[in-house]
Amino acid sequence: MTQRETLEDIYTRKIGGERYSYRLEYTPGVQVDWRAEVFQDNALKGSPGGQLRDNTLDGAALRQNLIALVEITIENMLGIAE
Repeated sequence: MTQRETLEDIYTRKIGGERYSYRLEYTPGVQVDWRAEVFQDNALKGSPGGQLRDNTLDGAALRQNLIALVEITIENMLGIAE
């Protein structure tokens, strides 16, 4: 069984300048299941998530790819309440 990874970060939207913090959890492997909880001022604003299938990334490359997915989701307000 693959160990679940967790990271926390802050993102400031380029459009609007609002700051969001998020906690990202994912399971590395060929199929990556990921989920993020996005907060603004400690209030939950959304929980985007998904899967990467046939994944070939690991370590820092996988983390950076998932961070980009979360930040794009925040930037485009996909599933994030204002």
